[in-house]
Amino acid sequence: MKSIFKTFFVALAITVVFASCEKWEDYNTNPFGVTDEMLAADYNNIGAYYPQIMQSVYYNYNNSNWEFQLVQNLTADLWAGYFSNVSAFLSNANTGNLFMVDGWVGFEWDVTYKRVMSPIFNSIKPLADNDQYRHFYAPALIMQVMAMSRLTDCYGPCIYSKYGQSATGGNFESMQDSYNAFFADLDIAVGALENFINTTGSTTSNNFKRFDDWCNGDFSKWIRFANTLRLRLAMHIVKVDPAKAKSEAQKAIGNSYGFLSGKNDVVTMHAASWQHPLYTLSTAWNDCYMGAVIESFLTGYSDPREGKYFIETSNAAFKAAGRNFASIRMGNDAPGKGAEIPYSLLSTQKTDAAIIMVPAEAQFLLAEAALRGWVSGSAKSYYEAGVKESFNQYGVGGVDDYLASNAMPADYVNPLEPSWNISAANFLSPKWDEGASNEVKLERIIDQKYLAIYPDGYEAWTDLRRTGYPRQYPVIVNASSDLKNDEIVRRCTYPQSAISSDAAGYQQALGFLGGPDKASTRLWWDVNKGNF
Repeated sequence: MKSIFKTFFVALAITVVFASCEKWEDYNTNPFGVTDEMLAADYNNIGAYYPQIMQSVYYNYNNSNWEFQLVQNLTADLWAGYFSNVSAFLSNANTGNLFMVDGWVGFEWDVTYKRVMSPIFNSIKPLADNDQYRHFYAPALIMQVMAMSRLTDCYGPCIYSKYGQSATGGNFESMQDSYNAFFADLDIAVGALENFINTTGSTTSNNFKRFDDWCNGDFSKWIRFANTLRLRLAMHIVKVDPAKAKSEAQKAIGNSYGFLSGKNDVVTMHAASWQHPLYTLSTAWNDCYMGAVIESFLTGYSDPREGKYFIETSNAAFKAAGRNFASIRMGNDAPGKGAEIPYSLLSTQKTDAAIIMVPAEAQFLLAEAALRGWVSGSAKSYYEAGVKESFNQYGVGGVDDYLASNAMPADYVNPLEPSWNISAANFLSPKWDEGASNEVKLERIIDQKYLAIYPDGYEAWTDLRRTGYPRQYPVIVNASSDLKNDEIVRRCTYPQSAISSDAAGYQQALGFLGGPDKASTRLWWDVNKGNF
C-alpha cells in the first residue's frame, strides 16, 4: 500500500531539486524530449504534445497519481469539503489542518508551467500562424486558459500574458490583466475553430481527433466547452469587475454554439493505460474518504447520486445510527489508516474517465446570470435544468420529487467519535423558493452546483471563496498560525522553488497581490462584500 509519507518525501525531494538548480528558463524547455524526426509525419510535429498536455491539465501525466494527490486532492478537494483523509499526517501539520506544506501546495506551480505552458508556448504556438495548424492551436489555447486560470485562482498574480518575455521566464502581472488575457485567448480559440468549421463544412478534423483525449476531435464541443469556461471565468470576477463579467457572460451566451449540454457533452479524459487517480488515492492507497460537507447534503436530501459518488459503509455503529454512508470531517486527528477504517471510500473505478467539465455547470452559471438580469429566462428554470442535467449524467431517477423536496442537509454524526458531532453547516432544501432574497437564491444555486460538479474541487473551492457557499465545518485540529478553525483557506502560498529562482519576480507578485504571502490573503476577485 502506498504511503502518503512516501508521497510527501518524493514531492519534497523534487521541491529541493527545483529550488537548488532550476531556473525560470527551464520552464521554457520542451519537457518531452521528442525529436524532429519522430514528429515529422502526419501532424505528429504538433499533435504529439496533446496527450501529455491534456493529462497534465488534470495533474496526472503518465499516471502519476501522487502528482494529482499533491496538486488537487490534498488542497482544493479537502478545502471544498468533498473529501478528507484519515491520519495525523506530519503530526497534524498538513493542509487538512490548514497548514501550508510547501511540498504539497507548491507543486501545481511547477507542473503547470513545465508541462502545460512550456510545450504550448514553445512547440505549438510557433506553428499557429500557419493555416495548416491553426485549428490545432485553438484547443491548446483553451486548455492553457483552463490550467492557468486555476493557477492564478490558487496563488494569485502569475506570469501569463508576458510568459517567455524575459530571461527569468516572463514578468508577473495582476490577476485582472491575466483574466483579460484569458478572455482574449478564448476569443482567438473560438474564432479559429468557427473559421475551420465554416471553411471545411465539418466539425471534426481527423488529423486532430487521434490526439484528442478530451472531446474526440469534435470542434463544436470544444467551442461549447470554451463558452462554458468563459461563463465560469466571468462569474469568478462578478464582484470585483461587474461590467467585464457581464460583457464576457453575454458574449458566451450570445455564441451560436451554446454551452455544454446533455450526457454526451460531458468533457472527460481517458488516456491509454489509464488508472483514475481518485481510485488510486481512495481504494488502492486508503488516503481519501467521503468528506463531511458533501455527505451532509447527500444524506439529508436522500440524494440518489450518493451511491454514484461513494461506497456504503459496512460499519455496524454507523448503520445503527441510520447512516449508510460514513464521512469524516477535515482536520481530524484520527490515528492511522487501513482496511479497518469505517469511512466511505469513493466509488470511482480504476478505468473510469476523469471528469473535466460537466454540462450541469453551464445551467447553474446561467441561473446565476439570470439573477443578475444578464440572460433571458428565470433563475429557477436554469437551476432546475442544472439538477436535471446532473441526474441525467449519472442515470438516476426521481428528479421531480427531488426538486419539490423540503429536505434539509443532515447533521454530522459519528458514533465512533461523538466529540466530532456537529449540527449541519448548511440550511437550504433543493426546492426553489421564488420569494427568497437573491442572496438565498444564489446560495441554493451554489449548493446544487457543488453537488453537480463533483469531484471538481478546484471550482468548488473557488465558489466557496467568492460566495461563501456551501458553508464548511470548522477543522477539528488547527495547525495554522494564520487561519482560525472556522476560517477557510483563501489561497496557496507561493512555492519556494519559484521564490528562490526569481526573487525579484516574487516581490513583483506580492505587489500585485496587495497583501502578505499567507493563506488568509484574499485574491483580486475574492472581495469581502455582499454578493448582491
